[in-house]
Amino acid sequence: MRLNILFGGKAGQGANEIAELVGEILTEKGYYVFNYRDYGSLIRGGHNYNILCISNKPIASHDWQVDILLALDDRTLKEHKQNLKKDTKIIKLDKDFGKATNMAYAATLLCYLGIDKEILIKKIKQKYDKKWWKIDIEAAGAGYCLKDRIKLEKSDNKGKILMSGGKSVALAAKQSGLNFYFAYPMTPATSVLHELAGMQDNNLVVWQSGNEIEAVNAALGASFAGKLSMTGTSGGGFDLMSESLSFQGISEIPLTVYLASRPGPGTGVPTYSMQQDINVTLYAGHGEFPRIVAIPGDPEEAMILTNQALSLAEKFNTLSIILSDKHLAESEFTLESLPNIQPIKINRKIPGKSNQIIKASSYEHLSNGDTTESAEQTIIGMNRRNAKLENIKKEMQKIKTYKIHGNKDSNKLFISAGSTKGAILDYIKQNNYKFLQLLYISPFPDITAELNKAKEIIVVETNSTAQLAQLIKQQTTKPIKSILKYNARPFTPGDIK
Repeated sequence: MRLNILFGGKAGQGANEIAELVGEILTEKGYYVFNYRDYGSLIRGGHNYNILCISNKPIASHDWQVDILLALDDRTLKEHKQNLKKDTKIIKLDKDFGKATNMAYAATLLCYLGIDKEILIKKIKQKYDKKWWKIDIEAAGAGYCLKDRIKLEKSDNKGKILMSGGKSVALAAKQSGLNFYFAYPMTPATSVLHELAGMQDNNLVVWQSGNEIEAVNAALGASFAGKLSMTGTSGGGFDLMSESLSFQGISEIPLTVYLASRPGPGTGVPTYSMQQDINVTLYAGHGEFPRIVAIPGDPEEAMILTNQALSLAEKFNTLSIILSDKHLAESEFTLESLPNIQPIKINRKIPGKSNQIIKASSYEHLSNGDTTESAEQTIIGMNRRNAKLENIKKEMQKIKTYKIHGNKDSNKLFISAGSTKGAILDYIKQNNYKFLQLLYISPFPDITAELNKAKEIIVVETNSTAQLAQLIKQQTTKPIKSILKYNARPFTPGDIK
């Protein structure tokens, strides 16, 4: 069983709220859910929609063709004519319930799916302020009006957790022992700022800075003072941080950056998703210095890799970047469980807590922090920093830097990284292919053995210049095919087919 439900309306009408509410109820009922968000950069008006895909088996993507359409306005019917099947169920209510209209739509859909009304009422009381209960419950009662219903197949799901990539990064950072998070709001990175703001306590301070330059420098300052610190942004903000990334490289103050990329250049398509920032994570900042770049493909990996990125930055006094995008950051996935996150201990010398002066400098320096312009000491400093990369590689032999999915004996090899994972996984379930998913792109894993076994290599990514494929070509002389999508929308299994 796999159903795609599209919720559409104007910004402010609550399409996302309905999708989230229904997704939570279905997850708690034991179904697997994937919730895709599509919206323009308007606070009111325009056209927003969600596609909620539900199944009784694990899923990690949506499809463009929909089985059920909830139209909160007439434009939704016009916009999605091409998404309809011959038997698509269309739900459009004649009555306006004011602020509770979205609750009436949720009720009508749940009625059609055969979900009891009392389950919705219980969820309303759990999720919303008491002052809205009366009108929400009245609208829900009116929404349970359909006589025709379907019966969902029984699910084998034992998990009851609905998570987005952004929420997972925030949760992992908090559980890792994060002390400071500095960020200036920028879609789609803002979700981590909001999630962490709700987790503040005596050990965690979340600060909305005046701009991205302030955010990264504050994170460096807090890190120098011995606090586990992190900053986050999207592509344009990351550009502003570049000089400070270079400062990190020579000062050797641990720094972790969450980069949720979006289409560029410039403002680009600000509320949509592409993987155009692979190269910038590898090369941003002048000069030469090592860095770690992790690229999770789902919320579970986002938690694990966030914890690892923070830990590696601390252990090697280096730069760690967690590369995500809007599709991963804001989509919601059903997880069967959450990974265990280990708190991170700071073992370096801290100013004011050591019997010696602790220095950090933007200048070339000796091992004690004193500045130098000596030719010999410049070589020593460069060699010391470059040697970290080899030590990081040795450390990363203890963790997974890539995964193999699908038919491990197939000689047709898909390779990808990040948010394309879900669509590829759902596609190869019906096909006899192997899928190599990269979890890190710096240091780049040694995948030559897998490349050598393959007769056909296909790299899937959402950009126009095959940035990931160019990295892979450095490890093989075999021809590489690319499946590229760069209309700012994510892959679905149908797109790959």
